[in-house]
Amino acid sequence: MSKIHLLHPPETDPPAVAPPPPSEERSRLKILVLCHSPSWGGLEREVGWLAQALAARGHALTLGVRRESPLARYAARVGLETKTADPRSLPGFALLRLTLWIRHERPDLVHVHTSGDLRLAWLALALSGTRTPLYLTRHMGLKHRRGGYFNRRIYRRIQRLYAISDYVAHGLDQNIPVAPDRIRILPPGIQTERLAPPPGSPAVARAQLGVVIPDGEPVIGLLGRITPMKGHLEFLEALYRIRTQTPEVGFQALVVGDAGVDRREQRLLQLLEDRIRDYGLADRIHLIGAVEESRTALAAMDLFVFPSHLESFGLALAEAMAAGLPVVACAAGGVTDIVEHERTGLLVPPRDVPALAQAILRLVRDGALRRRLGRNARTAAVRWDIRHIAARYETDFCRDRGSPRP
Repeated sequence: MSKIHLLHPPETDPPAVAPPPPSEERSRLKILVLCHSPSWGGLEREVGWLAQALAARGHALTLGVRRESPLARYAARVGLETKTADPRSLPGFALLRLTLWIRHERPDLVHVHTSGDLRLAWLALALSGTRTPLYLTRHMGLKHRRGGYFNRRIYRRIQRLYAISDYVAHGLDQNIPVAPDRIRILPPGIQTERLAPPPGSPAVARAQLGVVIPDGEPVIGLLGRITPMKGHLEFLEALYRIRTQTPEVGFQALVVGDAGVDRREQRLLQLLEDRIRDYGLADRIHLIGAVEESRTALAAMDLFVFPSHLESFGLALAEAMAAGLPVVACAAGGVTDIVEHERTGLLVPPRDVPALAQAILRLVRDGALRRRLGRNARTAAVRWDIRHIAARYETDFCRDRGSPRP
């Protein structure tokens, strides 16, 4: 891991926003970004935000998306040029269309974000006969070796491989047949301006969510998809522990997010509803469901809890910090790249309910600590501004131009 390049070490704060450099210091690039995911989560939001930020820096960017996917709808809403693929068509037809597009348009580089798109891009580039540089951003941890002839061929073709956290980079270093000096640690970007606390009191945001909070009771928030690894059960158990062991302490809690169609997630949602009733917390915990705008949900909270068992990064956590919220998080995976214990938040061991309850209770009781950690969190979150992250990608892209891998 010592040879992997960290673009911004934790002890170094980057500028607040990296503006586009003067035109003579950079070239206008023709960029093809591929993300054919049908979902809308942290990965897809990051791809959309990054594409939008690179286009705003003057590059000719085309986003390859799945037709009628959430990412395709986002791209249309913000005015990005897209190349759509019909998921009902044969894989060979999609490969042929992409190959012909590359031959005709001659992009300066191709940037992919999923393993499926990596294979598709590699094949299309090979068939097109071009030496266009290929970049991959890896958003998930990797625990198994990716060897074999074709994997070696594919990864040898990659110009640069980005990992969104030290945790992800370690998995790549251990399991991918690529030299460590071609791996870069570059975190996802967030739209920090959008997450600035909106005008008006938190009561306005709470009213928009349809909840009524008794005066003076701090609001504890959790934002994320309801899935087993996110730690919702530990969150409920921690609140139950606070309620039973310190009944004089008042609090309210918002659980923002919904379960998907997966049966495990639906069972978990039902279990959460049952536990809230059985624990006698129905008057304190509000299941909000999914919201279209995370800014409103975060504005309704006084502190944010991120009890996930393991995260490659933790985009919701970074957004909460950008919104100026003090955070409690489990020190697992990429979370330790984000939160500095006792300075920008509080870290506890994963699945440790007593430690989680103690940290939450500490923030509920100590308003001054909440304000200090929230201010520090907001300042630290500047490093993840999407405009700054786009500038770091741009620097690499421009530096590498004209020197693609064979």
